[in-house]
Amino acid sequence: MEIHYYEMIRQGVRKSELARRLNAHMPQVDRLLDPRHSSKIEAIEAAFRSLGKRLNISIA
Repeated sequence: MEIHYYEMIRQGVRKSELARRLNAHMPQVDRLLDPRHSSKIEAIEAAFRSLGKRLNISIA
């Protein structure tokens, strides 16, 4: 899920700021932003929440 990366750019939030908001270390943020890494949905949701966004998943 790269969408939070684009939202970071839109808001002018750097990786270091995202790390501060998530109370995480930079390697954790790097893994979260890596589309090849299988991040847990809870971590992705927390990243979206820290950017003022909600993650909605639905199956139709």
